[in-house]
Amino acid sequence: MAIDHVLKLYSQTIQSSFLHYGFWDNPDILNFTSMTLQDIKDAQNRYIEHLASFIPNDVRNILDVGCGIGGNAEFLLNNGYEIEALSPDDFQKDIIIKKFQDRVPFHHSKFEKFHPKKEFDLILESESACYIKIDEGFAKARLALKNNGYLLASDYFVHFRDNSKSPHLKSSHDLNKYLESAKNHGFDLIEEYNQTNNTMPTLDYGKYFIERFIDPTIDYITYSAKKNYPGMATIVEKFIKSKFDSKKNQLELLDSNLFRKYRKYMIFLFKKV
Repeated sequence: MAIDHVLKLYSQTIQSSFLHYGFWDNPDILNFTSMTLQDIKDAQNRYIEHLASFIPNDVRNILDVGCGIGGNAEFLLNNGYEIEALSPDDFQKDIIIKKFQDRVPFHHSKFEKFHPKKEFDLILESESACYIKIDEGFAKARLALKNNGYLLASDYFVHFRDNSKSPHLKSSHDLNKYLESAKNHGFDLIEEYNQTNNTMPTLDYGKYFIERFIDPTIDYITYSAKKNYPGMATIVEKFIKSKFDSKKNQLELLDSNLFRKYRKYMIFLFKKV
């Protein structure tokens, strides 16, 4: 199946076992000028520590849906849980199999097409709920869970819409539709946590890094190319300008104020009833 090259790039540049936003305990006092790559990695560790605190005491085996490159699975495995992992991504499949060998069974499938051979105590969807069709996802979760089993979802959801074409309105489920579907498929919401503020520093730092380092570098390269190779620079610019502008528009996703306007980053713990 296809490779998510954005997540692949993220994993190879950050060089962390996690692909999520991270969790910042004191987001209002951060100083981006002194932030390091290790700070980001530490925030990613805190993310799974915080998320795991929502796992009920009676849970023993977990299906990690949308497992990424195994950071969450490794943490949970080291904390005594029995873990199985699922992802349709080829790159993630190779990483998981190499990392865990036979310790973590891997299912190379979309969750909607998954055929469980056992029932799980808990299904974990960490920044993967948005990739799963809402109704099909809850129907499959109900099939894969034991009676009174749990679904723990941590993801961002759209809570407000307008007539804009903001990319924040894409690739996220509608919050109310998601919760309504959970109820309709026999899931009670027993706990929730709004971690929007705790995740936004990752976006803010990404925006700061691009404006501080990437944009000036691109400006210099463009200036140098036009000065030394004006003909070639004009031709290249003609062919790549539309794609470049499209990518620049995607940088709106790093605007934490717009994120807050349209989205909420939530943790939901559901129980199958």
